[in-house]
Order: sequence, then C-alpha cells, then structure tokens
Amino acid sequence: MPLAESRARAAEVFHQRAAVGRTWQQIADSLGFRSIGAVQTAYKRYCESIPSPAVEEVRAEIRERKRITNSVALSSLVEAKRASDHQAVARLIDTMTRSDAELAKLYGLSSETVDVNVTQTSTAIIADARERLLAVIDGEFEPTPIKEIDR
Repeated sequence: MPLAESRARAAEVFHQRAAVGRTWQQIADSLGFRSIGAVQTAYKRYCESIPSPAVEEVRAEIRERKRITNSVALSSLVEAKRASDHQAVARLIDTMTRSDAELAKLYGLSSETVDVNVTQTSTAIIADARERLLAVIDGEFEPTPIKEIDR
C-alpha cells in the first residue's frame, strides 16, 4: 500500500476511534484490516505523528469552548428561570460554577493552589527529631505536659 494511502487510512482509524467511538473490531471490519492489533498499531503511529500543541494554544481552545458553553448555559438559565423550572436553574448554576472553577484552575487562580516552600531536607528533619528524642530520654529536656480538658 502506498505511503499516502496508509497515512490516510491511519487518519481514518484515528477519526473512527477518537471522534466516533467505534470499537477496534468495527474499525478493522470497516477499513479492511486483518487484525485488531494492526488497527491499534495504525492508531498508535498516527497519534505519535501528531505534534503536541503548545500550552497557550490549548488554553485558548479551552477558554473559547468555555466561553461558548457558558453563553449557552446562561441563555438556558434565563429560559429556565422564566419557566420557573427550579431544578434546571439549580443544575445550570452548578454547571456554570464548575466551569468557572475549571477556568480559575487553568489560569492559576484557584484557591486550592498551595505554594509550599520547603527549606529543610527530610534527613535534617529526622536528625533534629532524633536529637530531641534522645534529649528527652537523657532527661535533658522536659516536655510540656498535656493539659487536661475540662468537661
């Protein structure tokens, strides 16, 4: 099979699997592959030939999809509110809230982001704990007693 034809067939494998959701067997049957393994190999090689997009390109695509999705959800929210469909209103608000949270994560604005700066190695922390434990054992250090809780 000529290379151009083989590449076109691999692209079709990718389309049928990723976009349409067909099984390996369905793809093999529709495109005349001899085995499922051959279909999977074509799929893998096609995926390896696709260059990975730049981070900013992916961000822009996600941002645009979220903008469109939010616009549709907002229009639907107005209609649901007008129709007094409280369940739909609640679902749409939840959807929009999750979408906003995803966008916040995308841009590093999430409150869940925690910046941790560790200046000690685990070896140093363990050595310090060991020294303090030995000091307690030797009676050089008097630990603070735990206060009883008034009930």
